[in-house]
Amino acid sequence: MKKLMFSSQESLRVISSLDIIYCKSDNCYTSVFLKSGEELIACKSLKRIAQELGSLTFIRVNQSYLINKDFIKSINKKSKIVELVNNQSIPFTVTLKDLLMNLDICIF
Repeated sequence: MKKLMFSSQESLRVISSLDIIYCKSDNCYTSVFLKSGEELIACKSLKRIAQELGSLTFIRVNQSYLINKDFIKSINKKSKIVELVNNQSIPFTVTLKDLLMNLDICIF
């Protein structure tokens, strides 16, 4: 389990990677969405956050999104959408085969 530190003018906040549902890129900032419903803003690129979090739990599904695979609820193959447990729908541009290989799950 990795931890990330978010800095604001008033404080430093430490969060666990286990609490992150997904991250969304916004130019040189990244919004980090937590399972508590909070959104934190990091002054880092999505690429850098992806490197810091590692690829064991997080999947880069397109240029703008990094998702925690533990929070995936379903995958719509036809519309190429990943639905997360918080009902957020995120489009994926990686191939379905690559997405499923990164999930490391059994398919029935």
